[in-house]
Amino acid sequence: MSMGGAGSSANGSSMGAMHHGSMSVGGMSMSTGMHGTTNILPSWLAVVWTLVFIAVLVIHARHVADSEGQRRVWHSGHVLMALGMAFMYAPASIDYFNIPSGFWQLIFANASLAIVAWILYEAFARRAVNVLWLVMAIDLGAMAYMWSPAGFQAPLTWLLVAYFVAQSLLWVTDRMRDVDHMTLWGGGMSVSPGGEVAISAAEPLVCFRDLRLSMFAMTLGMAYMFAAMQLLM
Repeated sequence: MSMGGAGSSANGSSMGAMHHGSMSVGGMSMSTGMHGTTNILPSWLAVVWTLVFIAVLVIHARHVADSEGQRRVWHSGHVLMALGMAFMYAPASIDYFNIPSGFWQLIFANASLAIVAWILYEAFARRAVNVLWLVMAIDLGAMAYMWSPAGFQAPLTWLLVAYFVAQSLLWVTDRMRDVDHMTLWGGGMSVSPGGEVAISAAEPLVCFRDLRLSMFAMTLGMAYMFAAMQLLM
């Protein structure tokens, strides 16, 4: 079984239909159902996941509209991830855009690097940063890796599967709201030389709406895609 580069698939950005024992996922050609191997991502399941991520996109677009400040940017990141995952799962028969894999890789890599740069800027300014921004940077970096035309590295891929499964459990149990109160650095109480007390804290990012179902679906779907792509290599 083999996985080719983005240029090896005429459909570029989507999962192609089964053809002579092979299909394309995210612009990468993968053989399926060969030598008794079970195909864990049949076309019907790909369509289901596509619809799930479209629903997640709509839900988080509402969060973007209802939010402001850092929270709005954070939810926008989830909209971008849901859009990328919808195209990743979409069978070629329903994907008429043919967006190159390199486009998605560039978008997600730049988004991840932008967040890392902002985190470092805030660190030098000695301002508190919410831990969830680091989580977002990792998630976007994982999306860039998922859309990479290069072959996957099994240890890293399975680490990402475990990471997103763990994250899905934190979301479905609503424990991410506890993480939302953690900071990478800074925050807390300080006293100025003049005796004035200053309290700084990272801006909370999880909105008042219930995110358990949408974020559980998002992270579980990402874990499943990584597992499917690795197993079908």
